[in-house]
Amino acid sequence: MAPCYALRMAEMSHPEAEGQGLSQANAVKDTRPIYEVGYHVVPTIPEDALAGVVEKIRAILGDVEFISDKFPQKLVLAYTIERRTQGKREKYGDVYFGFIKFACERESIPKIEQGLRAERDVLRFLLIETTREDAPAPPRRAVFTSSRLEGEVIKKPEADEEKKGGQVSEEELDKSIEALVS
Repeated sequence: MAPCYALRMAEMSHPEAEGQGLSQANAVKDTRPIYEVGYHVVPTIPEDALAGVVEKIRAILGDVEFISDKFPQKLVLAYTIERRTQGKREKYGDVYFGFIKFACERESIPKIEQGLRAERDVLRFLLIETTREDAPAPPRRAVFTSSRLEGEVIKKPEADEEKKGGQVSEEELDKSIEALVS
């Protein structure tokens, strides 16, 4: 461990490395909050026109840092959503669902919400503040323990002679047949 430490110290004492260390230390961290918008697109849109709807949503978001997204996919809803437009009532039992995760200033959120409300192809949306991590946490493995088996080695059970394919005498065979019949 000591040689690696000495090597690292030598690298850092080099004039070029010192300049890199200062630039990394003085780098301004991005302090903008991270948001995620999940949206339902009306199912009356043809699948080949979904890309255009997603581009409209991205245009509404404006100049933000896009972190991740999921292209809308068909989803059957647990209940029917109704929407009143132009004196008619529209009912939807399925939608296209997608989401976009992005970073932007807090001041631009009301404008984004207003733009999403005005978009006719977006049935519903949910805008939340979240964290930057893309990948979900790995699933935790369950570990079962037992004090009853502590210190013991588990052995494979030995098979009976019959299960090993050994010979069975006629007497034993007759006894087992009689036991089954009676």
